[in-house]
Amino acid sequence: MAKKKAETGNDALKEQPVENMAENTQDHEARVLPSEDEIDAIIRKRVYAAVGVGFVPVPLVDLAALTAVQLELIHALAKAYGVEFKKERAKSIISSLCGGVVSVASVPFFASLFKSLPVVGSTAGAATVCIVGGGVTYAIGSVFDRHFRHGGTLLDFDAQNAKSYFKTKVEEGKDIAAKMKPKKDDAAGEAATL
Repeated sequence: MAKKKAETGNDALKEQPVENMAENTQDHEARVLPSEDEIDAIIRKRVYAAVGVGFVPVPLVDLAALTAVQLELIHALAKAYGVEFKKERAKSIISSLCGGVVSVASVPFFASLFKSLPVVGSTAGAATVCIVGGGVTYAIGSVFDRHFRHGGTLLDFDAQNAKSYFKTKVEEGKDIAAKMKPKKDDAAGEAATL
């Protein structure tokens, strides 16, 4: 079988059978790509929800809610791009992306546990989960937007090749989340609408 290098949505080169490239290209051309404004709205709504989840006062429940928001984000992006969504595959990708960047995986976990300390822990933990959770959610949205826009699917997503871009987008996302951090009451309402 002939092999040819093809650019994926992760801007990485990988070997792909020529026959599969033709099928992937036809599927991609048949799809109507959503506008940047539509994608921005999808991502922004979930970043707001992720920031709001930081205010959940129960340690570790906030992390479960954050994962649910991130899964819903990938589902919404997949739907917008006409890509089949598989929940278990999306969970695996989120774990792989976050696990590959140690600080991304550990900071929300410890910040969530920090909430169990009276007064100071609750405030500091909430602030950290808000910003880091929002940043990670923004990064996941950005990575999947790019991957789907270039014709990718959940099945051909290569988390290893996306990690560098993901890490850059986490930092960008933390800045965005810090600026958009809503008031506690607004955040709870936003998270409840998802």
